[in-house]
Amino acid sequence: MLTEPTAVLLTGASGYLGGSLLVYLLNKFDLEFRNIKLFTLVRKSEQVLKVLEQGGKVIPLIGDVQDAEGMKKLIIDNLVSIVIETVDARQFAVAEPCIEALAVVKERLNVPVHFVHTSGAKMFSSHVGIDQSNFLNDDGDVYNTMAELDTRHPVMKQFVSLNNQIIDFAESKGIRSYIVAPPMVYGPGTGFGNKISIQIVALVRVARTLGVLFEVDQTDTTWALMHIDDQVALYATVLDNILLLKAPYGKNGFYFSENGNFGWRSLSLAIVNALRKRNGLENLHELPVATDQDLVAMANVLNCNVGMVPVSIAGNCLIRGNNARKLGWVPQHGVEHLMSNVDKEVAFILEEDSVFSTKTELLLS
Repeated sequence: MLTEPTAVLLTGASGYLGGSLLVYLLNKFDLEFRNIKLFTLVRKSEQVLKVLEQGGKVIPLIGDVQDAEGMKKLIIDNLVSIVIETVDARQFAVAEPCIEALAVVKERLNVPVHFVHTSGAKMFSSHVGIDQSNFLNDDGDVYNTMAELDTRHPVMKQFVSLNNQIIDFAESKGIRSYIVAPPMVYGPGTGFGNKISIQIVALVRVARTLGVLFEVDQTDTTWALMHIDDQVALYATVLDNILLLKAPYGKNGFYFSENGNFGWRSLSLAIVNALRKRNGLENLHELPVATDQDLVAMANVLNCNVGMVPVSIAGNCLIRGNNARKLGWVPQHGVEHLMSNVDKEVAFILEEDSVFSTKTELLLS
């Protein structure tokens, strides 16, 4: 006798991470073999057709992660036992109703239920006060490390306790929680919506608008990297092991997605020179040090306050993702791949970035 399929809800189908993960699950995960009934959340009725065009193995649901009661109803009505949240890494208000609804499903079905939260590497970086003399391993005591932090940055301070808050709340409801923390993710997205990431895009926007990039931190900091194909493969590996009840969860359920570190200085120079090459200009070999005026100009481009500029395009993030590797995840793209594909990455961003939809070029000098 066949068992009822496991209902999985993926949010963020029109986004970079969620859209690419949806394509991966539909084309490379064999949902039928794993007996999964896949739902995905969209906000607009016109996106329903976009989802259905992906192949018909997914059921689109119209909703909004900001609508707590609506999210609860969708999860409970469809007896969803696994939620993969890829939309907002900064709000407990997004996670809370999902976890509350999963608790109802758990009681009704009498099965383990699971909440996968997408966090971010910034939460585990120098920006929140993590010690950068050693790598932070996700199979170590991350929970207590985060609990003991005294974060001074006024913006990051409000976010740094979120992951532990989710873990604690889920545990109080009998829910298994998993924290996936992507770093700087690059590569063309494969979904029907947004196809570009955040951090490289920020660098390209600044370089294109101001004509140059700057050294925001002269210590030549490094940051963890991840190709989008490896990122979605990590989600799929965690999901596979959730289904088998083999994935570490709760205070042991941190999943840092990384495959090495790049240097901000090297990447910034490569981006500037990729843009200069498009205009027939010679390569630069060093970057000017950012002045206070330059930081203001960058903040205007990035539409943020000055204090968030270093958080966007600088800092140290020394993390190691052991948990997913122990489950069988094998990332394929490292720093050599990133640096050898900067020209392609810049060209793709210029084509896709709606901020520069006019396709006009700035002559870099």
